[in-house]
Amino acid sequence: MTNDEIASEQQLLVRFLAGQREAYRQAVAGLDEEQARSVPSASALSLSALIKHCIDGERTMINRIAGAEEAADPVAKWQAGWQLTDADTVPALLAEWDEVGRRTEQVLLAEPDLDRVVDIPANVRQWLPNDTAYTVRWLVLHSIEELSRHAGHADVLRESIDGAVGHGVKQQPGAAWG
Repeated sequence: MTNDEIASEQQLLVRFLAGQREAYRQAVAGLDEEQARSVPSASALSLSALIKHCIDGERTMINRIAGAEEAADPVAKWQAGWQLTDADTVPALLAEWDEVGRRTEQVLLAEPDLDRVVDIPANVRQWLPNDTAYTVRWLVLHSIEELSRHAGHADVLRESIDGAVGHGVKQQPGAAWG
């Protein structure tokens, strides 16, 4: 691969991550804080908690790629990533995610080798697939996979709150998709 091809792949990965972040922005567009924190389905998830969790996941991914030190107890960190505080308003969460997204873009676009193996501590590897080379590319693709999976949850939550689907378009009950 040439340097231009590597840069192009990195730019594509950055765009896919940004696209997933946008799906969450759309999911909370027009909602008030009470709605964003509501738990409208059989799940224990709220849109705000889901966004906080996704921010934590992306931050963890980019910190690992950048070699930044992470929390000693990954389980406690993961659990805390779902817990909302009073400061976790939708605007605050989205601003925080913008900041994480800028860091992600900087780190990924500066990364010279997407096939570089990233050190994953044993207390984290135990939760990941065995016999996998945890490369920069694998971590980014796994992050895109997780954001995509949770974006589906966000769609269901939003539709459960006020019937809005897709990009904030309200589907009329009984109307056909088309």
